[in-house]
Amino acid sequence: MRYKVALTPGSTFVWQVNGGTIANGQGTNDIGIDWGLVPGIYDLKVTESNASNCVGDEILVKILIQTKPVASISGPDTVCVGQDFTLQAFGGQNYLWSNGNTGNALFQKITQSTQYYVIGKNLVCDTDTAFKNVFAAPKPSANFNLNINDDWIKGDEIVFTATDQSITKWIWELNGNSINQNQNQIKYTFNTTGNYTMFLTAFNSFNCSDTFSINRNVFDRLDIYVPTAFTPNNDFLNDVFEPVGVNYSTYTLYIYDHFGGLLYEGIDKGWDGNYKGNLMPSANYSYKINFTKLNGKRKLVDGNVMLVN
Repeated sequence: MRYKVALTPGSTFVWQVNGGTIANGQGTNDIGIDWGLVPGIYDLKVTESNASNCVGDEILVKILIQTKPVASISGPDTVCVGQDFTLQAFGGQNYLWSNGNTGNALFQKITQSTQYYVIGKNLVCDTDTAFKNVFAAPKPSANFNLNINDDWIKGDEIVFTATDQSITKWIWELNGNSINQNQNQIKYTFNTTGNYTMFLTAFNSFNCSDTFSINRNVFDRLDIYVPTAFTPNNDFLNDVFEPVGVNYSTYTLYIYDHFGGLLYEGIDKGWDGNYKGNLMPSANYSYKINFTKLNGKRKLVDGNVMLVN
């Protein structure tokens, strides 16, 4: 690097430098200095003697020596799609990233594989550029299928099957409790009623994860008995035709004659064999019973009943 002072004809110049070497020009007003590779603040002095050998004042300047920056980027090589990550820049005092951000850290959410770069610079020297390729690893899908999609009935065996072939690890949880079956399909029999949530956390070979859950109620199974005959003779034994059972909330009973005419309709109440105040004759009558189960769904039961006078 060259340094100059004003030239006075007949003058000579004595240069002194620490931290560097005068390569050429000693005695003149224009010298070249090799500063080497060690950064720091160094003194450069010059004294002028004129043609009469009169010595002038010493001039002192401070020289700041900086090496050229060597930029680098630290951070992950692989990031799961949709996740946040951070890249860190080193080697400079100021930085400019490929997206226009400044500062030594870059905060990103990855959507696709991308090459990032940063330009590092210091106060006086040239810049340097570093590059970083970040691979956007795909996430698995934790969705799973069921063999029974409706509300579950006590005693049902439910089969849960994860469908994504890229999954390498499965973590199943039922109501927050781990089910230690690291496989794509599990079977579970619900022996008690209540509300249940099956939760799956799935991982692929990139260790990317996804979660999926299904919530269902488990109800008691509808259990009913419908008699095939009744005797409405007021002996308090089998006087009324009505279903007997459990695990339903209500029912509606319809009775029809053999022409299909409606003889009776009752809610949660059996038929005593009368129509418009008159006891019907002994015969077969058809019925339909519409049950409302505990889960709110309906079940229709139909058949024939013998009225015996």
